[in-house]
Amino acid sequence: MPEVAVLGTGQVGQTIARRAAEVGWRVTVGARSADSPSLAVFAEDAGIATGSFADAVASAPLVVNATNGAVSLQVLQSVGADVLGDRVLLDLSNELVPVEDGYPVPAASAENSLGGRLQAAFPRLRVVKALNTMNCAVMARPEMIPGDHLAFVCGDDSDAKAAVGTLLAAFGWRDSQLMDLGGIDAAAATEMMMAIWMRVTIARGSAAPRFNWALLQARS
Repeated sequence: MPEVAVLGTGQVGQTIARRAAEVGWRVTVGARSADSPSLAVFAEDAGIATGSFADAVASAPLVVNATNGAVSLQVLQSVGADVLGDRVLLDLSNELVPVEDGYPVPAASAENSLGGRLQAAFPRLRVVKALNTMNCAVMARPEMIPGDHLAFVCGDDSDAKAAVGTLLAAFGWRDSQLMDLGGIDAAAATEMMMAIWMRVTIARGSAAPRFNWALLQARS
């Protein structure tokens, strides 16, 4: 049985952990401590174990960072480089900057991304950025949107991308839906997409159906 650690207990972490367990993966969800009240939401979930961030990472070759992007670096630092080792980290978080009397904006710029900073801070860790350009419901169940809408993938290690692809395939993502953008430097572009994602979401209204991005090309 494949195994995955999910760091974070918010809506995204809950969605990813429950979907992974549903499709047959052994899942451990990590929080700041093994007795964190935030882990109580998994008390009734069969197939999902809980513990500290380090507990979750300890036995899982694939780790999903579903923490708030503003604290993701601190979370990984609390686990430590020795424990993280050369594991694969699927980073699906976005760092957002609060705006007074407005909507948050992405912290990313062309020269700065959370994915890139995580890779720089932990050189042995194999960071893959993916799924951060959509709502978590679409991350876990791509079939809810028809057609070949896209999940962008970037990272410096091809084997790590393949490992992430195994989890995405289990969720229902088809090969034709995965667009490889290259190295982890491309994470900046996907993180900056949160700005347009936010505006589209606001324009459509909170009750509108979920959406995702697709690539349409001219007939040859």
